[in-house]
Amino acid sequence: MSRANKGRKKTGRSLLITVLLLAVIGGGLLGLHFWEEKNLAQEAAEIEARSAQEDAAVLRLPTVQYNGQSYAFRDDLETLLIMGLDKYENTLSDSESYINNQQSDFLLLVIIDAEARSCCALHINRDAMAEIQRLGLGGARLGTFTGQLALAHTYGSGEKDSCRNTVQAVSRYLYDIPIDHYMSVTMDAVATLNDLVGGVVVHIDDDFSAIDPTLVMGTDVRLRGQQALTFVRTRKDVDDQTNLSRMNRQREYLYSLYTQLIESMRQKDGFALDAARKLGDYTVSDLTVTELSNLGERLKDYTFTTIYSIDGVAIKGERFMEFYTDDDALRQTVIKLFYRLAEEG
Repeated sequence: MSRANKGRKKTGRSLLITVLLLAVIGGGLLGLHFWEEKNLAQEAAEIEARSAQEDAAVLRLPTVQYNGQSYAFRDDLETLLIMGLDKYENTLSDSESYINNQQSDFLLLVIIDAEARSCCALHINRDAMAEIQRLGLGGARLGTFTGQLALAHTYGSGEKDSCRNTVQAVSRYLYDIPIDHYMSVTMDAVATLNDLVGGVVVHIDDDFSAIDPTLVMGTDVRLRGQQALTFVRTRKDVDDQTNLSRMNRQREYLYSLYTQLIESMRQKDGFALDAARKLGDYTVSDLTVTELSNLGERLKDYTFTTIYSIDGVAIKGERFMEFYTDDDALRQTVIKLFYRLAEEG
């Protein structure tokens, strides 16, 4: 073959050998591809199975005692954890772990009460210090550590395994409250969703002049596109630069966005499905597009009550901001949202 490359005419035999070699190489690569896909699928199935076992283990929570009274867990509620993802510079030093560069900058647990035809939400501080599971390749568990809840998503591929790791961390943080469903959305989707509902009106309480001079302090602004992302994401050079002040802005935005979403769904048939499809490239969920659409259609006839948050103290850690939750405030909130007096149940 080397002499042929120098200009000698290829014989029929050398051509046949070349074809056979290409076939063998191609077949080998194809086989390797199928082998990798099979193994990845098997690993994913095993992780799903472990996750299902964990979920089943916490579905039935015991009656709890608080301030001399017994409370029974409400198993008639449905929960959805929404994660707003943002990229960051990879600063994790654990070389054994399987990590990505997407933190959960925004955590909102939606709580649906079908009997009362109402829903509320719990806004969880992304800086809250909690027990986080380290993950290795194939979902191997490498022990836990105490860190910001936002970091839970950085362990895994950045897809469903990372979402499930966040679900587990949030569940543990909330005294093992089971979480039924999850949905992660990259923060880039904020501008898309914002414009789908025709813009969201907010009052500008903070000085954004160093970031976006169109967001004039003391005025009401209908946010468009990038403005919405700036409003809900920025904390550097705005107010006290803490996540607590940013969370206040996020809650104001959510109230207004929810009103706009419900109005859009009521005025336009198929809006929920159209929105779910357009956000598909930004979203990872255990629910299908159709299931998310159906959930949206159901919630448009429900009463939205309020967005809760949990008190605590934010301090500057060695490298990052750290939020230390008030234990009694956390317990009170969990009992209020997920339990009822035992004699009533």
